Amino acid sequence: MGTTPRPDDVADVIPLVRPARWDWVPRTKLFRPPTVADTVLDPDLLDRTARAVDDVPVTTIVATAGAGKSTLASAVVERTGRRAAWLRFDELDDDPASVVELLVRALDPLVEGGCSGSRQLLDTGLPAAADPRRAVGVLVNDLVVAAPPPLLLVLDDLHTVGGAGPVLDYFVANLPPALHLLITARRDPPVPVARLRARGQLHEVRDADLRISPERAATLLNDHLGLGLSPGRVREVVATADGWVTGVRLLGTSPEALDDYLDSEILGDESPDLRRFLLDTAVLDVLEPDVCAAVTGRDDATSLLAATRARLGPLVLVADDRGHRPVLRHHDLLRAALRRRLAVEDPTRVPVLHRAAAGAVTDPAGRVEHLLAAGAGAEAADAVAALAGADFPRPAELHHLETWIRRLPPAEVTARPRLGVLAGFAAVQRGRLAEARALLEPALEGAAAGTARADRVTRWLAARALHVATSDHARLVPVLAALEDDPAFADLSPAARVEHHLSRAYAATFTGDPSTAFARTREAVALAAWSGDDGATEVLARHLSPLVIAHEGGMELVAEHITRTAARTTAPSPLVRLGLLLQRAYVALLAGRWDEARAAAAEAGDLPERLGGLPYLRATLDWVEAAVAHAHGDLVLTEARCRPAAATDLDRELLPVRRALLARTLRHRGRTTELAELARGAPDHDALSAAATASVRAQHALATGDATAAVEHLSDRPLLLAPFLVPLPLDRALALAAAGRHAEAVAATRDMVEIARRWRMPGLLALAGDEARPLLAEVGGPTVVTALAALDGPAGPAPVPVPGGGEVLTGREVEVLRLLADGASNRAVAERLVVSENTVKTHVRHLLTKLGAGSRGEAVALARRHHLL
Repeated sequence: MGTTPRPDDVADVIPLVRPARWDWVPRTKLFRPPTVADTVLDPDLLDRTARAVDDVPVTTIVATAGAGKSTLASAVVERTGRRAAWLRFDELDDDPASVVELLVRALDPLVEGGCSGSRQLLDTGLPAAADPRRAVGVLVNDLVVAAPPPLLLVLDDLHTVGGAGPVLDYFVANLPPALHLLITARRDPPVPVARLRARGQLHEVRDADLRISPERAATLLNDHLGLGLSPGRVREVVATADGWVTGVRLLGTSPEALDDYLDSEILGDESPDLRRFLLDTAVLDVLEPDVCAAVTGRDDATSLLAATRARLGPLVLVADDRGHRPVLRHHDLLRAALRRRLAVEDPTRVPVLHRAAAGAVTDPAGRVEHLLAAGAGAEAADAVAALAGADFPRPAELHHLETWIRRLPPAEVTARPRLGVLAGFAAVQRGRLAEARALLEPALEGAAAGTARADRVTRWLAARALHVATSDHARLVPVLAALEDDPAFADLSPAARVEHHLSRAYAATFTGDPSTAFARTREAVALAAWSGDDGATEVLARHLSPLVIAHEGGMELVAEHITRTAARTTAPSPLVRLGLLLQRAYVALLAGRWDEARAAAAEAGDLPERLGGLPYLRATLDWVEAAVAHAHGDLVLTEARCRPAAATDLDRELLPVRRALLARTLRHRGRTTELAELARGAPDHDALSAAATASVRAQHALATGDATAAVEHLSDRPLLLAPFLVPLPLDRALALAAAGRHAEAVAATRDMVEIARRWRMPGLLALAGDEARPLLAEVGGPTVVTALAALDGPAGPAPVPVPGGGEVLTGREVEVLRLLADGASNRAVAERLVVSENTVKTHVRHLLTKLGAGSRGEAVALARRHHLL
């Protein structure tokens, strides 16, 4: 189902063409630091930690900087031999969306075939990409379905992302059995340590465990570093450093503090050239020869790097040993000391070095950081704008862009409307609508002042973001429309143009122009077919809903799209598969083929949840099941499908339209008090909610015996083809009949039958259930015959509540349960019920969940114990 997008649905915003997505993740974040030759680990500690990987789901190594956390973690990876991934965090990652994308990036290569659902979620901008908790659920489902061999994921420096605690908590709480987390941090990480500890699911390593003993210190200092210290001096060094490994290294080499060591042992004794080289390269995170040469202005940077490594040994680490030569970096403590010394000795040189680094690094994110550090606001703003490209970025990218934009001088942001659009879009995504408007309105005006093609596209983007935030059709749709007459429209990808046409279609629907809505929909489908673009097909999967096909030819349009897509796509993505099942379900429902509709909805199963929720699509599937159940008198199931189990913001947005069918169900069940409360709280902020509200209030009026008021509520209401809505003209005909105005009721029914005939949607007439039967029978005709046949179709067993809880077994689930009790296999059940085996598996999974059973046999036993069979 599609509607005008709301703040929490902004991940669905239109993608545009760009040469290539920039990768904000530096490769070194995913490299495991190799163990160096002079590593001296406690063998017992290593053994205990390696064994814990098989015994508990989580290991934490919490200790001070330089205590050897990463060294131990790297050794554990080597010792266990598990397929492993390494993920190093920093402060810039302190955002739930960034954490989710990093987790996907790290785990995807470990799984055969990759984490397809998660990749699609992030790459196509599905709604759950803006909801990290849901995105974590998709990632967990990917890992469970893949059933990989035992895996090990190291989350290094996890203390830097405290703001992502709820997402990490959710990830740990739902950790797949095959995955062990090994976490390093300088303080307790943002995961449920206390809960894991209480359940015996945690192995902990602390500072005390990592302290080096005098014996191992002697091996390090004398055997590896060749210092020749006496046993007494070694014990003194260990005592002074309190067993801190890095302190032992430094103090063993020099008895002075770190900065004194830097002055006397490194900078003081080195040649002026090497000293200058060390200070200048302190602005770099990694020491690549070409970049070092550009920053220092020296053509002997390679030899100076070799000299640095030979001279400083353990203070120059390998960041990446893959490739023909290793990439080096200064030890964190050494780099910090060098930077302090550089700031004291030559503060004016610091921005010059950063500017030189910005021109040399190949990492786009690194270039931005160096320009910001150089104080080059204009150049940094240009770099951020270049990284932003032409479209709305994925959530993790957006977090980084927004972080940089906030660090730019405000004047530079104002001068580049594209940056204001991005910052405003980020505010919309987080629900900060006032802030979003404050950013987007100037961006819209600023872009309007430009004449370049990019300015015109940016103006369209600003209008699109404001449209998402405000649903201000009257003001913003003309801005969107103007782009179509502009050559800049050619810059949009096929997927973007398809979504543009569908956005215009929904706006036309909500402003009472169904002909334009259908024309736009037809154009979108034709463009997707002509282009063969996978992205355009996925847009149709999300947004080709009943709301935009309320027109003669609408059913044929969707049916042709289903046939064409199924023929072209032999292995559809999960989103496209869900879209096809959804479209088959509602087309069959509207055609009166209700068994087929119910089977397609059942086959879709938990696909929406696996793809992060997708409330609009989930709502349409619920409607198909609820509509069939209601028409066949299964009011328990109808009510269950009208009340979503877990209401997210998007679910809550859809509550008004769900209440339309819920109100009718409450009336049939005689629950007038609840119905009155529902009617009082019904909103009418747009055409769809206004139609649903009219239906709810009419049902309440009928329940209280005021048929005249019901007629008034339904008068002059346009026909909207929307989930959970019985067509309002048919509803009005029923109200007229209840008011004793029989001739008018028959005339209104005849008009509705004619619409259903022209639209080839006889199923519309059956949505009201048996109470519409007398009027339909009086009008008659082939369309009515098909509608009545749908009403007369087999309803199956009645739904059965599960004792001791709020779960209800549907009629079809009861059928499956009875066949399981007879010993039928999935294939036999599928043949008996004329459905696919996948559909049977879905029903069985739902049965196990609702009954709290671990197997089919246990489910049957529980059902017999509770007299459900």
